[in-house]
Amino acid sequence: MSFYTVFEQIFVLFIILVAGYIVRKLEVFDDRMTKGLSSLLLKLALPALIIDSLQQTYSPQLLRESGLILLISFVVYGASGGVAAFFPGILRSEQGELGVFRFSLLFSNVGFMGYPVVLAIFGQEGLFYAAIYNLPFNLLVFTLGIVVMTLGRGDDKHSINWRMFVSPAVVSVLIGFSLFLLGLRLPGPIAQSVKMIGSLTTPLSMIIVGALLSSINAREIFSNWRIYAISTARLIFIPLLVWLSLRLFTDNVLLIGVPTIIAAMPAAANTAILAEEYSANPRLASQVVFISTLLSIITIPFVVYFIL
Repeated sequence: MSFYTVFEQIFVLFIILVAGYIVRKLEVFDDRMTKGLSSLLLKLALPALIIDSLQQTYSPQLLRESGLILLISFVVYGASGGVAAFFPGILRSEQGELGVFRFSLLFSNVGFMGYPVVLAIFGQEGLFYAAIYNLPFNLLVFTLGIVVMTLGRGDDKHSINWRMFVSPAVVSVLIGFSLFLLGLRLPGPIAQSVKMIGSLTTPLSMIIVGALLSSINAREIFSNWRIYAISTARLIFIPLLVWLSLRLFTDNVLLIGVPTIIAAMPAAANTAILAEEYSANPRLASQVVFISTLLSIITIPFVVYFIL
C-alpha cells in the first residue's frame, strides 16, 4: 500500500474530525448532545460494528489466531505498562502529572480512532482481529486505569465499579465470537441492519473527537514540553517496539499490523473523561488528548506505510 493511499485514508478521517470541531464551535450542538452522541456510539454503533466484523466463517486456523491476538494484546499492555511506569519519571514529571502521563502511555484511543483506522487499512478481516485484541482494553481501562490515573492525586481513593467490566463493547465481542464459534450467521434483514448501524461508527467517532477537542483552550495547549515527549512515545516509540517484537515471532500481516496500528493511536479519550471524574488534572489530560490526536494525523500514515 502506497504512502499516499494511507495518508489519503487517514486524511479523510481528519476532515470529518475537523467538521466535528467546526460544528461544535458554531454551537450546532452542545455538550449535552456530544455526550449523547458518545453514548450512541459506544452503546449502539460500535457494538454493531464489532458483531458485524465477527461474522466470519469458522475455521480452526482463525480460532488459533484469535487466541494469539488475545495473547499478544496482554503482552503489549504489559510492555506498555513498563514504558508508562518509567518514562514520565525520566522526564522528571511533576507529581500531579504522573497519573495522566502514565494512563496516556498505557491506553490508546481504541474506540473512537482505533476501529475506524483498522477498518480503513485492513477492512472487515482486520476488524475481526481488532475486536478480539481490544478485549483487555475494556478489562483494564476501568480498573488498572483508574488506579494509574489517580496516582499522585494525594489520596488513596481508587474506587472501582466492577460492573464496568460488562461494557457494550465486551458484550458485543462475546455475542459475535459465540456466533463465530457456533458457525451461525445473522438472518439477512438483521445482518443488514447491524451492518448499516455499524457503518455509523467511523464518521460518528471522528465528529465526536472533533467536538471534544473544540472545548480546549488553544492558548494553553502548547505550553508543556513534556506533552510532546509523551505523545512521541505514544505515537512512535510504543508502536515501533510492538512492530519489532512481533516480527520476531510471526510474518502474519494482520497479527503484526493490527496490534501495531492500535498501539500507534493517540491517547485514549478516556484520559480526559476519567481525569475529570476522578479530579486528576483534567486540564492536562485534555491537552495530552489534543496534542497526541493532532500529531497522529501525521504519524499514523508513516507507521502504517512502514509496517506494510
